[in-house]
Amino acid sequence: MDFPQASGYATQQAQRLAGDLYPGPVLMPRGFLRALDPLLAVALGPAQQPSEAFRAALERTMKGRPDGPLLLALWSTLQAGEMPHGDFRELLDLLSTPLPCPPADREELLAELAPKCGSFGRCALAVLQRQDPEALQAAEDLGIGLCLTHLLVRLPSDLGRQRFYLPLNDLEASGLQPADLAQGLMTPKVRHWFVRECDWARHYLDLGLPLSHHIGARLRRGLRAMVLRARALLDQMEQGEVDCFRRPPALKLWTRWGLALRSLTSIQPITTALNSRSKPVENHERP
Repeated sequence: MDFPQASGYATQQAQRLAGDLYPGPVLMPRGFLRALDPLLAVALGPAQQPSEAFRAALERTMKGRPDGPLLLALWSTLQAGEMPHGDFRELLDLLSTPLPCPPADREELLAELAPKCGSFGRCALAVLQRQDPEALQAAEDLGIGLCLTHLLVRLPSDLGRQRFYLPLNDLEASGLQPADLAQGLMTPKVRHWFVRECDWARHYLDLGLPLSHHIGARLRRGLRAMVLRARALLDQMEQGEVDCFRRPPALKLWTRWGLALRSLTSIQPITTALNSRSKPVENHERP
């Protein structure tokens, strides 16, 4: 197994696990993606429920003895980005902790998401040699927005496994329980709940936009395309373009290319959602 094959395998795994939220390949610098893909593939895959054998293999990888294509690609990322091994170990420890199911409120969910996203952002920015506090905070906020979007997109499959990872008090405020969502009917109450949760995810995506001030021009366009794809998925769920209980939201090829073209120019934060459809504004603030 040579490095190009290992890198290609890591890319395939990252694309499969991230789905429409995968940050490329359009516009993103190829070198950065080659370094980011193994980190994504590990973080979204085996790091969620690591076995002792996998942890031992990771330790050998950090010592320069990778075993298998994914770990070979990961070793290259760790070396090329001069990523501190302590930061990577911290990320693995955080990712192995499951999300609360269900979280009582937004604060409980954010208390789990924020450290995970902040640690991943620190490792990803190490590849770019960027570690200033403003960039780290924006990367954490962007990660939270993407995670919330991912939780909403995969909601039907989670409900099928009797899992619910979104704030319970938001659901109760709309007069619902997880069992009501499990029925798979898009009632007015369910629609109202989706609007609130989509607005919450959009808010954190907007908080992550300042990250573009700390990265290069090509990477900036790739970041904007990623935010636009997340917004498009949220729009589908909120506006009823698809019945997300029966057909999860997805982006067609021409939609992705259209969003890539839009990302060539700057995009603005979405603030109207905080002033009208969802309530109250303080629920969107960073705890």
